[in-house]
Amino acid sequence: MVDPILQAPPPRYSRNVRLNIALSAVLAAISIGCADAGPPLNFAEDMPDDLRQLADETWVDFLEANPARLDCIEPVTLEAAWELDNRAEYRPTSRTLAVRVPGTPATLRSELIHEFAHHLEFTCSDQTELRAAFLHAQGFPPETEWFGGATWETTPSEQYAEATVEVVTGRRAHTGGILLTPEAVEVVRQWGEGS
Repeated sequence: MVDPILQAPPPRYSRNVRLNIALSAVLAAISIGCADAGPPLNFAEDMPDDLRQLADETWVDFLEANPARLDCIEPVTLEAAWELDNRAEYRPTSRTLAVRVPGTPATLRSELIHEFAHHLEFTCSDQTELRAAFLHAQGFPPETEWFGGATWETTPSEQYAEATVEVVTGRRAHTGGILLTPEAVEVVRQWGEGS
């Protein structure tokens, strides 16, 4: 039996409806093109599908928060780690990051953004431009070493990565003991946007 819907004549739309449909198609194409404008996120072969999807979405959000830096962010590879001393880690020499699984989506998303920020530190030499303003906004002396710190929480690089999480998500799922000033978060936001 033939489906009567397939035999029905096509619906007639008003000029405004046709324009809205055409505009929606154009905007969708632009949106897809923008998402593809940045470097790729690569995956290890054994990547779980749900983590792959979450990571892809998070990568796009990270790139959208850093539109002025797309030309210097390089591709990165994500690995799922069933055992890892930390929740996540970035390995600059191989341009890979590992995230411990399983985890809640909110925690995994925060960890991914944090490590993407470290990836940007190592692949985008322009990142050094924001350091003086970030140190000042966080109350560090100007001569503070970016990767120095008595603890993880007192290391400017780690604070920058947490500020990036806040820029991308609007909040942090956990603070990890790091307190951020609104000014420091704004320094990171403006630098990523190029303003």
